[in-house]
Amino acid sequence: MTDDDDDWAPPPVPFGDGDPAVAAAEALAEAEAALRIGSWRPDPDEIDAAVTILHRMDFARRNPDIPLRRSVHRALDETYPQLTVWRARPLYLYAAVKTVQLLAAASPTGENVAAAQAAWELLGDLLRAVTATVQTGP
Repeated sequence: MTDDDDDWAPPPVPFGDGDPAVAAAEALAEAEAALRIGSWRPDPDEIDAAVTILHRMDFARRNPDIPLRRSVHRALDETYPQLTVWRARPLYLYAAVKTVQLLAAASPTGENVAAAQAAWELLGDLLRAVTATVQTGP
């Protein structure tokens, strides 16, 4: 028996030429486009993760004193196993959530804070679109 987990690493995400706001925008746009044109059909794990993150977003809205970086980190932490399951296609949702998390964890300048909040809202839009695929079906 071998342990293949020794060489496991998290999937790569957009880098945005070192700018976390650009990376998040790229990942969100790519996921939205793939969902819209049908090249990405979220699987049950991704749909479950989207629901969980939407609940986390709702909690964050009701508790505005909780820093965004903490809410995003918690959302990723709670859904990481569902988002990183091996799939024979790009991990669009993981990339979107991870890049928003990296943006929220970036230096808290006014520009980064505004970009992180905007990316968090766009992520919410993407998650609602993902959960809507359950109602529309294939």
